[in-house]
Amino acid sequence: MPSTHSTVIASLSLLLFTTACQQTSDDKQQQELAYLKQEVGQLKQQMAIMSSQVKEMHTIVMKGQKLRYRNLPTQENPDEGGKLPSLGLASANVAIIEFSDFQCPYCKRYMDNTFTKLKSDYIDTGKVKYIARDFPLGFHPKAKGAAIAANCGQKQDAYWPMRDALFKNMRQLGNKLYRDTATQLSLDMTKFTACLEDQAIMSKIKQDINYGASVGVRGTPSFLIGKLENNQLLKPKLLIGAQSYDVFKAAIDALEAPTKTN
Repeated sequence: MPSTHSTVIASLSLLLFTTACQQTSDDKQQQELAYLKQEVGQLKQQMAIMSSQVKEMHTIVMKGQKLRYRNLPTQENPDEGGKLPSLGLASANVAIIEFSDFQCPYCKRYMDNTFTKLKSDYIDTGKVKYIARDFPLGFHPKAKGAAIAANCGQKQDAYWPMRDALFKNMRQLGNKLYRDTATQLSLDMTKFTACLEDQAIMSKIKQDINYGASVGVRGTPSFLIGKLENNQLLKPKLLIGAQSYDVFKAAIDALEAPTKTN
Protein backbone atom coordinates (compact mmCIF):
# COMPACT_ATOMS: atom_id res chain seq x y z
CA MET A 1 0.00 0.00 0.00
CA PRO A 2 1.55 3.35 -0.97
CA SER A 3 2.43 5.77 1.83
CA THR A 4 0.45 8.97 2.42
CA HIS A 5 3.54 10.96 1.49
CA SER A 6 3.90 9.17 -1.86
CA THR A 7 0.20 9.48 -2.60
CA VAL A 8 0.17 13.24 -1.93
CA ILE A 9 3.27 13.84 -4.05
CA ALA A 10 1.91 11.67 -6.86
CA SER A 11 -1.40 13.54 -6.74
CA LEU A 12 0.34 16.88 -6.92
CA SER A 13 2.47 15.66 -9.79
CA LEU A 14 -0.69 14.66 -11.63
CA LEU A 15 -2.13 18.08 -10.84
CA LEU A 16 0.93 19.70 -12.38
CA PHE A 17 0.46 17.72 -15.59
CA THR A 18 -3.29 18.23 -15.75
CA THR A 19 -3.10 21.98 -15.11
CA ALA A 20 -0.42 22.46 -17.71
CA CYS A 21 -2.48 20.56 -20.29
CA GLN A 22 -5.49 22.79 -19.68
CA GLN A 23 -3.68 26.08 -20.12
CA THR A 24 -3.91 27.99 -23.41
CA SER A 25 -1.33 30.71 -22.70
CA ASP A 26 2.34 29.65 -22.71
CA ASP A 27 3.32 32.39 -20.26
CA LYS A 28 0.50 31.53 -17.90
CA GLN A 29 1.30 27.85 -18.28
CA GLN A 30 4.94 28.34 -17.33
CA GLN A 31 4.06 30.61 -14.41
CA GLU A 32 1.50 28.19 -13.02
CA LEU A 33 3.81 25.22 -13.54
CA ALA A 34 6.65 26.97 -11.71
CA TYR A 35 4.37 27.87 -8.82
CA LEU A 36 3.02 24.36 -8.48
CA LYS A 37 6.52 22.86 -8.62
CA GLN A 38 7.45 25.20 -5.80
CA GLU A 39 4.40 24.03 -3.84
CA VAL A 40 5.46 20.39 -4.31
CA GLY A 41 8.90 21.17 -2.93
CA GLN A 42 7.45 23.09 0.00
CA LEU A 43 4.98 20.29 0.70
CA LYS A 44 7.84 17.80 0.92
CA GLN A 45 9.59 20.06 3.44
CA GLN A 46 6.37 20.59 5.37
CA MET A 47 5.65 16.86 5.58
CA ALA A 48 9.15 16.22 6.90
CA ILE A 49 8.65 18.88 9.59
CA MET A 50 5.20 17.56 10.45
CA SER A 51 6.59 14.03 10.76
CA SER A 52 9.25 15.29 13.15
CA GLN A 53 6.67 17.23 15.18
CA VAL A 54 4.37 14.20 15.40
CA LYS A 55 7.23 12.07 16.73
CA GLU A 56 8.14 14.75 19.26
CA MET A 57 4.56 15.16 20.46
CA HIS A 58 4.23 11.36 20.74
CA THR A 59 7.33 11.28 22.93
CA ILE A 60 5.93 14.12 25.05
CA VAL A 61 2.65 12.28 25.61
CA MET A 62 4.16 8.85 26.21
CA LYS A 63 7.04 9.90 28.45
CA GLY A 64 5.63 13.00 30.11
CA GLN A 65 8.34 15.21 28.64
CA LYS A 66 7.96 18.93 27.95
CA LEU A 67 8.05 20.45 24.50
CA ARG A 68 11.57 21.66 23.80
CA TYR A 69 12.28 25.33 23.32
CA ARG A 70 15.46 27.30 22.83
CA ASN A 71 16.08 29.64 25.77
CA LEU A 72 17.25 33.17 24.99
CA PRO A 73 18.51 36.11 27.04
CA THR A 74 16.17 38.96 27.99
CA GLN A 75 15.25 41.17 25.03
CA GLU A 76 15.01 44.93 25.51
CA ASN A 77 12.28 47.09 23.99
CA PRO A 78 10.55 44.25 22.09
CA ASP A 79 8.20 46.52 20.10
CA GLU A 80 10.87 49.11 19.21
CA GLY A 81 9.13 51.84 21.15
CA GLY A 82 5.79 51.18 19.51
CA LYS A 83 7.17 51.33 15.96
CA LEU A 84 6.45 47.66 15.19
CA PRO A 85 2.94 46.46 14.34
CA SER A 86 1.34 44.98 17.43
CA LEU A 87 -1.94 43.85 18.95
CA GLY A 88 -2.99 43.72 22.58
CA LEU A 89 -2.31 45.80 25.64
CA ALA A 90 1.03 47.20 26.76
CA SER A 91 0.06 45.99 30.26
CA ALA A 92 -0.12 42.34 29.13
CA ASN A 93 1.91 39.88 31.20
CA VAL A 94 3.13 37.90 28.18
CA ALA A 95 4.44 38.97 24.77
CA ILE A 96 4.90 37.02 21.56
CA ILE A 97 7.13 38.22 18.73
CA GLU A 98 6.29 36.57 15.43
CA PHE A 99 8.72 36.27 12.50
CA SER A 100 6.78 35.61 9.31
CA ASP A 101 6.98 35.40 5.51
CA PHE A 102 3.94 36.24 3.36
CA GLN A 103 4.83 33.58 0.78
CA CYS A 104 5.43 30.82 3.33
CA PRO A 105 2.76 28.08 3.35
CA TYR A 106 3.62 27.19 6.95
CA CYS A 107 2.89 30.79 7.98
CA LYS A 108 -0.48 30.63 6.25
CA ARG A 109 -1.24 27.32 7.96
CA TYR A 110 -0.46 28.95 11.31
CA MET A 111 -2.68 31.93 10.43
CA ASP A 112 -5.55 29.67 9.36
CA ASN A 113 -5.35 27.13 12.18
CA THR A 114 -3.89 28.88 15.23
CA PHE A 115 -3.70 32.67 15.15
CA THR A 116 -7.44 33.44 15.15
CA LYS A 117 -8.07 31.42 18.32
CA LEU A 118 -4.89 32.75 19.93
CA LYS A 119 -6.13 36.27 19.23
CA SER A 120 -9.60 35.74 20.68
CA ASP A 121 -8.45 33.87 23.80
CA TYR A 122 -5.28 35.74 24.73
CA ILE A 123 -4.66 38.91 22.70
CA ASP A 124 -8.16 40.41 22.75
CA THR A 125 -8.52 39.56 26.44
CA GLY A 126 -5.44 41.59 27.37
CA LYS A 127 -3.27 38.65 28.40
CA VAL A 128 -0.81 38.73 25.50
CA LYS A 129 0.81 41.50 23.49
CA TYR A 130 1.49 40.26 19.97
CA ILE A 131 4.27 41.82 17.89
CA ALA A 132 4.91 41.15 14.20
CA ARG A 133 8.30 41.23 12.49
CA ASP A 134 9.21 40.38 8.91
CA PHE A 135 11.46 37.51 7.92
CA PRO A 136 11.07 37.08 4.13
CA LEU A 137 13.07 34.07 2.97
CA GLY A 138 15.44 34.38 0.03
CA PHE A 139 13.83 31.62 -2.02
CA HIS A 140 10.40 33.33 -1.89
CA PRO A 141 10.67 35.97 -4.62
CA LYS A 142 7.48 37.84 -3.70
CA ALA A 143 7.90 37.81 0.07
CA LYS A 144 9.82 41.09 0.38
CA GLY A 145 7.37 42.94 -1.83
CA ALA A 146 4.48 41.69 0.29
CA ALA A 147 6.29 42.70 3.47
CA ILE A 148 6.77 46.19 2.04
CA ALA A 149 3.06 46.43 1.21
CA ALA A 150 2.11 45.35 4.75
CA ASN A 151 4.45 47.93 6.27
CA CYS A 152 3.03 50.59 3.98
CA GLY A 153 -0.38 49.58 5.27
CA GLN A 154 0.92 50.17 8.79
CA LYS A 155 1.84 53.72 7.82
CA GLN A 156 -1.90 54.33 7.47
CA ASP A 157 -2.99 52.22 10.47
CA ALA A 158 -4.01 49.31 8.26
CA TYR A 159 -1.26 46.75 8.87
CA TRP A 160 -3.48 43.96 10.20
CA PRO A 161 -6.21 44.06 7.53
CA MET A 162 -3.49 44.33 4.85
CA ARG A 163 -1.67 41.37 6.37
CA ASP A 164 -4.87 39.34 6.45
CA ALA A 165 -5.55 40.08 2.77
CA LEU A 166 -2.01 39.13 1.75
CA PHE A 167 -2.18 35.74 3.47
CA LYS A 168 -5.64 35.03 2.09
CA ASN A 169 -4.45 35.84 -1.44
CA MET A 170 -0.96 34.34 -1.25
CA ARG A 171 -1.05 33.07 -4.82
CA GLN A 172 -1.82 36.54 -6.18
CA LEU A 173 1.00 38.41 -4.44
CA GLY A 174 2.11 41.35 -6.56
CA ASN A 175 1.61 45.07 -7.11
CA LYS A 176 -1.93 44.67 -8.41
CA LEU A 177 -3.04 42.88 -5.24
CA TYR A 178 -1.27 45.45 -3.05
CA ARG A 179 -2.91 48.40 -4.78
CA ASP A 180 -6.31 46.73 -5.02
CA THR A 181 -6.20 45.93 -1.31
CA ALA A 182 -5.08 49.44 -0.42
CA THR A 183 -8.00 50.80 -2.43
CA GLN A 184 -10.45 48.47 -0.68
CA LEU A 185 -9.08 49.66 2.67
CA SER A 186 -9.61 53.29 1.60
CA LEU A 187 -5.94 54.18 1.98
CA ASP A 188 -4.43 57.34 0.51
CA MET A 189 -3.17 55.84 -2.76
CA THR A 190 -0.65 58.60 -3.44
CA LYS A 191 1.03 57.97 -0.10
CA PHE A 192 0.74 54.20 -0.44
CA THR A 193 2.28 54.13 -3.93
CA ALA A 194 5.15 56.33 -2.82
CA CYS A 195 5.68 54.13 0.24
CA LEU A 196 6.13 51.03 -1.93
CA GLU A 197 9.34 52.66 -3.25
CA ASP A 198 10.53 54.02 0.09
CA GLN A 199 13.97 52.61 0.93
CA ALA A 200 13.34 53.24 4.62
CA ILE A 201 10.72 50.46 4.54
CA MET A 202 13.22 48.03 3.04
CA SER A 203 15.74 49.06 5.70
CA LYS A 204 13.21 48.25 8.41
CA ILE A 205 12.61 44.81 6.89
CA LYS A 206 16.36 44.16 6.76
CA GLN A 207 16.58 45.12 10.44
CA ASP A 208 13.88 42.57 11.23
CA ILE A 209 15.79 39.90 9.31
CA ASN A 210 19.06 40.74 11.05
CA TYR A 211 17.41 40.75 14.45
CA GLY A 212 15.70 37.45 13.80
CA ALA A 213 18.94 35.86 12.64
CA SER A 214 20.69 37.16 15.78
CA VAL A 215 18.27 35.28 18.06
CA GLY A 216 18.39 32.04 16.09
CA VAL A 217 15.54 32.36 13.61
CA ARG A 218 16.30 30.29 10.51
CA GLY A 219 12.85 29.68 9.08
CA THR A 220 9.24 30.79 9.32
CA PRO A 221 7.09 31.04 11.23
CA SER A 222 9.17 31.44 14.38
CA PHE A 223 8.20 33.02 17.68
CA LEU A 224 9.73 34.50 20.81
CA ILE A 225 7.51 33.96 23.86
CA GLY A 226 8.23 35.40 27.27
CA LYS A 227 7.02 37.44 30.23
CA LEU A 228 6.65 41.15 29.55
CA GLU A 229 7.84 43.46 32.32
CA ASN A 230 9.04 47.06 32.16
CA ASN A 231 9.26 46.90 28.36
CA GLN A 232 11.47 43.83 28.54
CA LEU A 233 10.81 40.33 27.22
CA LEU A 234 12.25 38.28 30.07
CA LYS A 235 14.30 35.25 29.05
CA PRO A 236 12.04 34.34 26.14
CA LYS A 237 11.84 30.96 24.48
CA LEU A 238 12.24 30.50 20.73
CA LEU A 239 9.46 28.36 19.27
CA ILE A 240 9.86 27.25 15.67
CA GLY A 241 7.21 26.18 13.20
CA ALA A 242 3.44 26.33 12.65
CA GLN A 243 2.65 24.83 16.02
CA SER A 244 -0.88 24.09 17.17
CA TYR A 245 -2.97 26.31 19.41
CA ASP A 246 -2.45 23.84 22.27
CA VAL A 247 1.32 24.32 22.12
CA PHE A 248 0.96 28.10 22.41
CA LYS A 249 -1.64 27.74 25.15
CA ALA A 250 0.68 25.56 27.21
CA ALA A 251 3.56 28.02 26.79
CA ILE A 252 1.45 31.07 27.68
CA ASP A 253 -0.29 29.42 30.63
CA ALA A 254 3.07 28.35 32.05
CA LEU A 255 4.29 31.94 31.91
CA GLU A 256 1.10 33.23 33.56
CA ALA A 257 1.25 30.69 36.40
CA PRO A 258 2.37 32.12 39.75
CA THR A 259 6.02 31.54 40.56
CA LYS A 260 6.42 28.97 43.33
CA THR A 261 8.64 29.93 46.23
CA ASN A 262 9.92 27.78 49.08
